[in-house]
Amino acid sequence: MDISKELVRGCLLYDFKVGLSAAASSRRICQAFEDSAVNERTARHWFQKFRSGDLSLCDKTQTGRHRTWMTKPCRRLLRRTEVKRVVNLPDNSTLQGKRLDFICTT
Repeated sequence: MDISKELVRGCLLYDFKVGLSAAASSRRICQAFEDSAVNERTARHWFQKFRSGDLSLCDKTQTGRHRTWMTKPCRRLLRRTEVKRVVNLPDNSTLQGKRLDFICTT
């Protein structure tokens, strides 16, 4: 059975409201659904959130810097890559799900 995050969070909130510990809640949910439904660390995280007064079952929006595809190994490779040909693609062209303005070949 594939259990949704929303269902798990609803169960965690219920257990929090009736006074169960995060560990007991995690065990109870895993027993009812599947062993990997929620781990104890995740249950503690949500119980802490509920204790702070936030009873929302939604994730926080992500803040901070987004990871880019341009990792150090990729930058090193691009520095060593000699561009031999530039191909202009139409505006709606995609290659493996990514929009490209040019293609580098070594």
